[in-house]
Amino acid sequence: MANFYEKRLPDGTKICVANLDTISLRDLESGDAEEIHKLSSVMTSQGIFYIDFHGSQMGTILSEKLGEIYYVTQEYFDQSHDMKVKDFRADQKHSQDRGYKFCSTDETFEMAYDELVKGDLALPPILHQSKYSLKYFSEICHNTALSILRALSNTISTGEPLTRYHMKSGTSDSGLKLVYEPFITDKSQVCDNTHTDSGILTLLFYDEWGLEVQLQDGKWAYVAPVSGCAVVNVADYLEGISDNRFRSVLHRVTQPVDGFAKRYFLSYFLRPVGKILSESS
Repeated sequence: MANFYEKRLPDGTKICVANLDTISLRDLESGDAEEIHKLSSVMTSQGIFYIDFHGSQMGTILSEKLGEIYYVTQEYFDQSHDMKVKDFRADQKHSQDRGYKFCSTDETFEMAYDELVKGDLALPPILHQSKYSLKYFSEICHNTALSILRALSNTISTGEPLTRYHMKSGTSDSGLKLVYEPFITDKSQVCDNTHTDSGILTLLFYDEWGLEVQLQDGKWAYVAPVSGCAVVNVADYLEGISDNRFRSVLHRVTQPVDGFAKRYFLSYFLRPVGKILSESS
């Protein structure tokens, strides 16, 4: 199977689209050996895939909450700049992304999982009205990432299960990040943000074209938004603890054509607990 295919957008623009595999969360959680083998193979070869929530218990809750999360995300970023900068977190470490941040081409608001689930986080008024949905959504993402790690633990010899790297007894910088990519008239003005993620796994939800991934042959291809699925990619820490078996892939957020629509992304970053980080440093 080719690792990409070509697609024409409504305006006639031709783009390359990555041919990614889809992994069933339901089958992973049931211990399906074939699906677990497929997961390991995909993370070794591509490092990025779709996780399909259809048929899983978490998928039902996800479908109920996703629309609300997109709506409140748009409401938040539609506020004035003066309102949003009030949510800047001066108390965070240099390595953390909590609270509101902005640059010339995007804006973000990140909520730490530990703070959100424990109820310690004082959310901005617009987000506070959806605090329970944000909490449930974060828990779905968190538990999905742990399900993936549990399945992978059966395929790799690390001496201990991979879920060790995010123990419930520890604290971490795992969190849900709301991302806004504005309308830019000239595609060439989009800043290059090519990067790999620094944590363990990243889950990404979006409904507009904008994510590009570098394929194994070096070619760049868009990752299509797929209803009922999240895009999952391996991050640097998991690549390291797997002795580079699993690939942390280069990716970037851009737009396919001039004057493309505003885009909103919901990103969940599973990051290792502080105790594990100190042991490995």
